[in-house]
Amino acid sequence: MSRVALIVTPQYLPLLGGMERECALLAGELVRRGFAPVIVTEQLGMDVPLLEESGGVRVRRVPSSPDRSLRVQLTVAARIALLVLRYRRAEFAVVRTTTLPAVLVGLLKKLRLVRFPTLVTAETGGVADDVVALAERPLFPLSRALVSAHDRLNGICQANVDHLRGYGFPAEKITSIPNGIDVGAWESSSPPASVERFLFLGRLDPEKGLFELLEAFAAVRAERANVTLTIAGEGPALSDVRARAGEGVTIVGRVPYEELGALFDRHDCMVLPSYSEGMPLSVLEAAAHRRAMIITDVGDIRALFGDAVTIIPPRDAAALTAAMREAVDGGAPSAAYGEVVRRVSIATVTDSILESLGVSAP
Repeated sequence: MSRVALIVTPQYLPLLGGMERECALLAGELVRRGFAPVIVTEQLGMDVPLLEESGGVRVRRVPSSPDRSLRVQLTVAARIALLVLRYRRAEFAVVRTTTLPAVLVGLLKKLRLVRFPTLVTAETGGVADDVVALAERPLFPLSRALVSAHDRLNGICQANVDHLRGYGFPAEKITSIPNGIDVGAWESSSPPASVERFLFLGRLDPEKGLFELLEAFAAVRAERANVTLTIAGEGPALSDVRARAGEGVTIVGRVPYEELGALFDRHDCMVLPSYSEGMPLSVLEAAAHRRAMIITDVGDIRALFGDAVTIIPPRDAAALTAAMREAVDGGAPSAAYGEVVRRVSIATVTDSILESLGVSAP
């Protein structure tokens, strides 16, 4: 009989965010290990089937809506609960985000309606991650008790771990397992011979440091006319970015996951000047493709990469300008990320999840 592994997540493919990619990678790795993954997620009004099977992964969606009214949330929660109960004989479950899905499955654990081990993991990092989001909602003592019913409370970065401890979650249940990535590109990629083509990949939001980036790039471009900047992503700052983008800047919008490899190959250096981050997947994926990187000193960047990337202070356009200028003039970057890539491979991350839950592979 197949050993079912549940992944409960508010969003999944065909949405193209980091959480959706992470769930798909984890499901694929579990298939390779002999499990039968079932994704329980929301439909969010999209024109996609409620039941879908592909590559050994079953996706079960509950009708939902971007309208997050109380009625919608309660209806969605009830339907997700029924689906989870349908798979009460699952081997284990990974629950994405410490908000509604974690509270809901935690309630089922408290009521002893499900007895398989569960790991709930934070999804975002930085100063306002989803642990903080839960703590700022009404009835936090109740929701904390329900989330604490899970067997493991995971942080994908140090900020998550600090917040879990700071808000009084059980210390003995807290784990630190990062997001995982497909590291297949590592063996087939080489560092660029030089840096001329810069890339920003992420949500188009002022807090990603986009306007500092445009200012810094304009200064570098004024001195070195061969450099270019590509901005990939969507978000509320799109119109302002378009208005402020000067010569050498190309805006390409959201890039589908299957095209990210080609996007990295067309660029030499990824720049992420965010004000706050945990550990974004775009950084890890750029590392797997051996791209040079300039990143602000946020989240776990320094702890994970050390001197292998250029780290600058947030909100500092002058430091960013100097770093980009140095990257262009510095010749071939080393991209010495081997240990990082090993640590964040989806295989290593899956090993850590199974070990933390005491689950053996089939």
